[in-house]
Amino acid sequence: MSILRRRTARSRRPVRKKRRQHLLEVTATAETERRRRNQKIVLYAGEAVVVAGLLAFAWLGVRALIQWQFHGNDRYNVRVVEVDTDGVMTREEALAMTGIREGVNVFSLDLEAAQRTLAAVPKIKDARVERMLPDKVVIDIDARKPVAWIAPKDTGEDPSAMETSRLIDRDGVMMKPEGFEPAQAGLPVIYGIPTEQWKPGDRVELRELRAAVELFDRVAERADPQVSLRAADVGKGWCILAWDDPQTRYTFGLDDLSAQLDRLRFILMHVGQSSRKIATANLIPSRNTPVTFRDDPPPAPEPAPAPAPKKKKS
Repeated sequence: MSILRRRTARSRRPVRKKRRQHLLEVTATAETERRRRNQKIVLYAGEAVVVAGLLAFAWLGVRALIQWQFHGNDRYNVRVVEVDTDGVMTREEALAMTGIREGVNVFSLDLEAAQRTLAAVPKIKDARVERMLPDKVVIDIDARKPVAWIAPKDTGEDPSAMETSRLIDRDGVMMKPEGFEPAQAGLPVIYGIPTEQWKPGDRVELRELRAAVELFDRVAERADPQVSLRAADVGKGWCILAWDDPQTRYTFGLDDLSAQLDRLRFILMHVGQSSRKIATANLIPSRNTPVTFRDDPPPAPEPAPAPAPKKKKS
């Protein structure tokens, strides 16, 4: 019995040794892999540091070269500044606002900041500031062109003399008049706009205002001597009361202005064959346009009701 136990114990020893040896090999392999992985990480980190250092050195070198070749080169100093202000301001004012002057390096100028400064002026629609190598800078300004006066109400005064009147361009941007310009004297006037609600440079987003500007544009495009308009009132919001003669009022809707102008032209041609003068015309209906005339007799007063008969006293 003891002999069998000894043989069994002896037969188990090689198996245990093999297991122990296998565990040692696995542990050694894992440790080796860990060591190799750490070495690779250190190697990659070192390579990254070297590459970053080379890139930084190259950047500093290129920057120094650019600084020496362009910023420190007198060849690129500004010698010519071309300025076209489109009448908005003087050349000196444009140069002072942008900080551009002769003698400075053309690459040291912040052209985007100069453009933003000019574009912030209400009377300027667009501004471009460009460098032209080696020594030239161009400032080109597009001014907003006023197309009409706007005012809160018709007081009978000239709009250029009214404190509350303003100018607008075709985009609806409001501008404050500065001094008298002959070109502004012939501009149409749009009443019914509370100008105190906006400041110069703001865009007046009113549908009736846009429609009134479009109406004057269409009249100017037609150049029809039969149809002439110089003022309008959009205070009601849903329509345009326009006129050339202060004693006449034409009512336009906000849409389909061309058709309404066609109706007005037809009416004026028809009435022009007589000596009658139009007082009002509602051009919104597509048929049977309501028209009144200045010489129409006033409506007869309604007769006063007859007094009730008195009851006799009994």
